[in-house]
Amino acid sequence: MSNELSFSDSIVESENKVVSTIDIDLISQLTLEDIKKFIYENYPKVQLNGEVHKSLIENNRKYIDKRISDREDIYGVTTGFGNSASNRISPAMSQELQKNLLAYHGCGVGEYLSERDCAVTLLIRLNCNARGYSGVSWELLKQMELFLQHNIFPAIPAKGSVGASGDLTPLSYIGAALNGQRNVYYQGVIRPTSEVFEELNITPYELKAKEGLAIMNGTSVMSAITANTINELDKAIDISCKLIALFVELIDGRASPFHPKVHELKPHQGQRYCADLIYKRLSNPELRLGRRQRTDKVIEHGMKETFRLQDSYSIRCSPQVLGPLVDTLNWAKSVLQVEINSVNDNPLIDHESDLILNAGHFYGGHIAAICDALKPQVANMGALLERELGILVDDRLNGGIPNNLVAVDDLGDKAWINHGFKAMQISASALVAEALKQSGPMSVFSRTTEALNQDIVSMGTIAARDLKNILSLIKPVIAIQAMAIRQAYYVLDKDQSAEKLNGLSRAFFDSLASTFSPVIEDRALDGEIEEMVAFLFD
Repeated sequence: MSNELSFSDSIVESENKVVSTIDIDLISQLTLEDIKKFIYENYPKVQLNGEVHKSLIENNRKYIDKRISDREDIYGVTTGFGNSASNRISPAMSQELQKNLLAYHGCGVGEYLSERDCAVTLLIRLNCNARGYSGVSWELLKQMELFLQHNIFPAIPAKGSVGASGDLTPLSYIGAALNGQRNVYYQGVIRPTSEVFEELNITPYELKAKEGLAIMNGTSVMSAITANTINELDKAIDISCKLIALFVELIDGRASPFHPKVHELKPHQGQRYCADLIYKRLSNPELRLGRRQRTDKVIEHGMKETFRLQDSYSIRCSPQVLGPLVDTLNWAKSVLQVEINSVNDNPLIDHESDLILNAGHFYGGHIAAICDALKPQVANMGALLERELGILVDDRLNGGIPNNLVAVDDLGDKAWINHGFKAMQISASALVAEALKQSGPMSVFSRTTEALNQDIVSMGTIAARDLKNILSLIKPVIAIQAMAIRQAYYVLDKDQSAEKLNGLSRAFFDSLASTFSPVIEDRALDGEIEEMVAFLFD
């Protein structure tokens, strides 16, 4: 997978999409683009592919069955779990052991994860278990495939994972659902799995020895949450750069901070990308690099002028603020790509080499690392736009646009009792503060648990949820700034300044203008913020 960020100039995804098939086999790599298609193309068909693949899975399963029949000690198969691994279990009880594993991990807490997160969790778990080293049967994989083909997604509580021994408790909800237990998302509604099975005539799957552990020992929940959030971050960065270009045009800002030569001299990839995206959306940028003309006035000591030789940091340094996010995101994508295509349960079964290997691939350290790295960068993106909003609503700073973006020309004497976007800035400020508060690292909060067996844990799932929550706070900040910019063009000169925009910026402005009508008399805007978020991101 290319780690280059690829952004579209189109805000709204095309409705005329070709539904494709996502193949799960020994050759294909599941990509973030596949996951994006899976979510935004209404869950296209997922299928296991190839007789060679089936043969490998079956041989892997036969190998572990033979080792069980030989009464060998295999962790989590003929032993207890975790600190109970010293308990030896009769092979005759190994299948019942898996049922108990699911049962005692049925202690998830909180609201269910979103349907999208649960769907992608199942997709990733199928892909990881289908690599041929987990000791699972072909029949188990086919049951997972059946769920995906019918758009049945196990409903997974959000809380209860420390991210080592994998997402044990959350992933138990997949194993239980495959057996007809607990709840699932079906047709957008959370329902008892047993009801859906009866309706669709699906037979509950009875887990074989090792299979419960193979499902639960993994990083698929934290990976799914992260994958869905990362796919939204692409769009958030894209929209933010477009809004910055409109803002620079609106206040007649300098183009020099975005000039290609500037970023040749400090060539961070993400910084150069953002600067280029903004620069190409400015009208006649080569004429707005700074002030070249000399003055014939004799200045004895000094004199005050209104001309801004350079803009505030939130404008001038915007590529340097967003650039680290882009670069961190590129790195995060490469890490996540490895994680979602890895075998991350324990023990690992290598039948061709006659090896059963106990290890720690379930540890979510890499996911925790990328989420912890992204969190402050995403919060800073919101802080950048909120600072630009602060300039936009302040007539001391915005170059003559009415204070608080009040529609003065329309209101006449009533302008004195209307306050425009005053509270919108307060809301944006509150959202950014909350995002910044949550942007500290989660991975440093390892907690010893499970009788000292899990004596260091990743906290990757919580880090992933934190990242998702931070973006959910920043998305309305982006929407508020989009609405404010649209409002500002109207109150400045009834959109006449928009006529001077270049083609790329004008198309984006028109899309905003068609979504949000200017505020004349004060009105509640909470519903319109939600509508703008939906327009920009859905």
